[in-house]
Amino acid sequence: MNLSGPSPVLVVMDPADVPDHALARGARLAGALRLPLELFRVEFDQAMEGSHFRVTERLEAARAARVDASLAWLQEKAQPWRQRGFEVAVAAEYANPGHEAVTRRALAVGAALVVMRTHHHEWLARATLSAADWQLIRICPAPLLLAKGRDWPQHPRLLAAVDPSHRDDRHARLDHAILDLAERLGSALQAQSHVAHCVAGGAAREATAAVNALLADRSIPAPQLHLIEGRPEQELPRLAAEFEADVLLAGGISRSRVEQVFVGGTAERLLDRAECDLLVVKPPGFRSPLA
Repeated sequence: MNLSGPSPVLVVMDPADVPDHALARGARLAGALRLPLELFRVEFDQAMEGSHFRVTERLEAARAARVDASLAWLQEKAQPWRQRGFEVAVAAEYANPGHEAVTRRALAVGAALVVMRTHHHEWLARATLSAADWQLIRICPAPLLLAKGRDWPQHPRLLAAVDPSHRDDRHARLDHAILDLAERLGSALQAQSHVAHCVAGGAAREATAAVNALLADRSIPAPQLHLIEGRPEQELPRLAAEFEADVLLAGGISRSRVEQVFVGGTAERLLDRAECDLLVVKPPGFRSPLA
C-alpha cells in the first residue's frame, strides 16, 4: 500500500475498546505519516438473524437504525481529532462476518494501514478460525496493526522479523516489504528499529550471510541486528519483551485452508505469544480473496 498518498489509516472501532486503543494508534500513525483517518464500525445483531425472521421493512429499518446510531457514535469519536487538525471520515455497515466487511472497506478506500484492537485468544478459539483478527491476518490486503492495549512511548521501538533463508522470490519480496515499512514507520515515528532473524540450529554461517545480503543497502547498525537460534514463535516474543519492543512486524503469507486450521502460521502464533502490538505485512502483489 502507498503510505505517501491520500489513502487513509482505517481504524476498526469497537465500543468495548476502552479507552480507544485502536483509535489512539490510528491517530498516531495518521499524524506521523500525514494521512487521513477513517473510523469504521461493523454492526451485527444475531437476534435479528435466523430462519425464523423474514427480511421485512421493519427488520431493515431496525438494521438501518443500528447503523445510524453507530455513525452518530463515530462522529462523536471523530470530533476531538478533527479539532486537532486531522482529516477524519466515518463509515458504518451492517454485515456479517465482520472481517469480510473490514476487508471490503479496506479495498474500497485503498487503506494504507488497518488498525484493530485485539485480545488474547486461547487455542480452541484459534482452532476454529472464528476470531476476526485471525481472519484479517489471512485476507486483509493492507498492513494490519493488531493493537494489544499497551500505550506507545514518545519514541516507540520496532522489531522487524525477516527470514532470508527462504529462496523463493515471494518470501524475498516480503522481507523487503517488512523492512521498507519498518524504515518508514521508524522515520515517521522517530522510533528505533531493530531487525531479527531466527536461525535453525547449525546454520549460523549461512544465516549471517543471508541477512547481510538482505541488509546490504540499508543502514541498520550492528547492535540493532539480532540473529537468534530457535523457533520464531518462541524466540521473537522473548526478544521483543527483552528490549521492550512496542511493535513486532511480521510477514503474512497465505496458505491453504487445511494448513491454516491444523498448522497455523508464524504471524498467527505470534499474535497469541507476543505482548506487544503485531503489525502483519503482506508480500507485494498480494491479492485478497475478496478483491
